[in-house]
This record gives sequence, C-alpha cells and structure tokens, in this order.
Amino acid sequence: MTNKNIAVVGAGIVGASVAFHLSQCGMDVSVFDKNEPGSGASGHSFAWINAFSKQPRHYFDLNYRSMDRWPRFAEDLDEDIGLRWGGNITYCSDPDEGKRLASECERLNSWGYSARLISSEELSKLEPNLEIGQFHTGIYTREEGHVLPVKVAEACMNQIDAAGGKLHIGTEVESISQDGDKVLLHSSDGHMEFDKVVIAAGTDSTSLALTAGINLPQRRSPGVVVKTNPLPSFIKTLSTIYLPALSKEEKELHIRQSTDGVVMIGAGDQESEAEDDSQEYADKLIQRASLHFNQLSGVDAIRVPVGFRPMPEDGLPVIGSSPANNNIYLTLMHSGVTLAPLVGALAALEITTGISNADLDPYRPSRFSIRA
Repeated sequence: MTNKNIAVVGAGIVGASVAFHLSQCGMDVSVFDKNEPGSGASGHSFAWINAFSKQPRHYFDLNYRSMDRWPRFAEDLDEDIGLRWGGNITYCSDPDEGKRLASECERLNSWGYSARLISSEELSKLEPNLEIGQFHTGIYTREEGHVLPVKVAEACMNQIDAAGGKLHIGTEVESISQDGDKVLLHSSDGHMEFDKVVIAAGTDSTSLALTAGINLPQRRSPGVVVKTNPLPSFIKTLSTIYLPALSKEEKELHIRQSTDGVVMIGAGDQESEAEDDSQEYADKLIQRASLHFNQLSGVDAIRVPVGFRPMPEDGLPVIGSSPANNNIYLTLMHSGVTLAPLVGALAALEITTGISNADLDPYRPSRFSIRA
C-alpha cells in the first residue's frame, strides 16, 4: 500500500500509537477526536506498564512484548512522556494472600518474567520514606514502569502533524458508511472519504462501529483514581507500589508518583470497578495513603470524575479488520497503556501490507457476530 489515505478515529493512547506508526509507514493519516488527545480513558488511567496479572498466556506474552517496545517508542516520539521505570512491589499482611503472591511469583518466573519475593528490610532500603506496617509477603517485579498517557498521545499528534498528517481535534465522527471501495466518515465537519478507517474510539467504539453494521460488544467497567498537585519526590525507586488493605472492609491501594511530581492513587487492583468519585472518597484515599507516606499528610486530594475503561465483552483485546468490511480496522482494549507501542506497530503493519500477523489471531473481531 502506497500513500493511502487512512483515518484514525480516536486520539487516546492506542489510537494515537496506531496513527503514529501509520504515519511512520508513509501513509496519509487523518486523526479525529471529539475532545483533546488522551482526554478519555487514557487520561484516567493509572498507566502501569506491566504484564503482572495478564492471562491467558498468549495475552501475557503480548503485554510482555509490548513492555520491551516502550523505550524505542519513547525515543521515536522524541519528547518527555513521563516514562519512568523502577518496578513494582506488591506486599500483604495476610498469610493467605501471602501464599497467593508466592504462587504468582512462581508462575511469573516460569513464564520468563522477572519476579522475586522481597523482605520488608529490602523494601525499606528501596523506599526509605515508606511506613511499611505489617508485612507478611512481598513480590518485586523490577521491569515494570509507568508513563503519562496524555503526553504520549500529544507527542504522537505532534509527530503526525510534522509528517504532514491532518488533525481533526474537537471533531466528532457521528457515523461510518461504505461507498464502493471507499469508507465515508460523517462528522460535524461534513463527509470525508478514505481508503481505510481505524476505529480506536475507546468506549465510543461500540456505538460508532454499529453505524457501519459491526458488532463490537463492551461491558461497563468504571474506575476511580485520585490525584494530588505536584509534590517533591518522595517515592524514590519504584514506579508503582501496591499497599495492603488495613481491614477486610477495605481494598488494597495502588500508588505512583509521576515524573511531574503528581501522585495518583486508586483502590483495588487494575480490574476493580468503582464509581464513587466524591470529594469525600478522594480525601479518604489520601488519608489512607498518608498512613504509609507521611509526605501525604494534609495534602489536598484532587477528585477525578469516574472514568470508564474500554472493555471488550470477553475482557480480551479486539484487534483487526472487520469481517464484514476489510477497510475498517478495529482496536479496542483494556491495558491500552501497556499495549500501545506493540499494537500500534502491528496494526500499522497489517493495514499497510495486508498481511495478517498470527500473533493477533486470538484478538480478531470475528469472534463476535456481525450485526444483521
């Protein structure tokens, strides 16, 4: 395919990566987003780059491969995207949870992932500001990191713009239709014709795909995080930490401090669903975290409105051309932050060459029925 005219609908971290890689392949790329780049689910994400709990094995492998792509992706973007390595430590005070963590460590090692059990003394040396509290078992996965997804999306847009691509930011695509071998986008700016269209609109992908007769089912997956204003660095080594619940009524906390000093906190694991985005709840999370980091005592919590994860019905990514229309390519997934570099590169390769990558076969849209 040479200099084909391709539209990408959605400038979150996945859509931005696909568009960037298409631009790198020499395609004429147009990006549409009804809001600002990275302002949807990407902007709400904890943005933990990992393969820690990803199953089944093929999904773990996909995430692990993408982790290795992040340094090169960051280099290609040539901007500060807040990429920080340092690994994650998850620890617990409950013996039963300790057995589960030890079992997870064994599984990860057998799959070639760097993980080891860690003592409270070692944890204290890595994070001297951490008040550890009761400690039974800890697991250290040192290859993990985090990033600032909005900065990634913006950097992709800058590269696309510099390469001559067209950015339709603030333009909502209302529907998609087929006209012979072309695809028409119907937006608030009128009708535009393209050779191919990539739907990467996050939670809006389902309704948009439906206008083209494509079934792309999602399940509702709300999540809540809390932020602070920038603070002096106090998390010294680790990129993320999972802190144990202090009672059976509470969920564990996950915490990170970005390169810009902002602290982000959430409760539960990365799949936990929550909708309480009240200031009271935000204050409570900060207060809980301050029991472990004194630097958070008295810090104002910034509530973040509840966000909704792009979540395919079966929990696995959707990547590939629509079985009903080869000119429409679909990308929908949770773990978009971890997967963005690899999915962007592989999707661009499939779109530009027309050659399917067998590694993406478990994620094809054909597993869902086509709308009659």
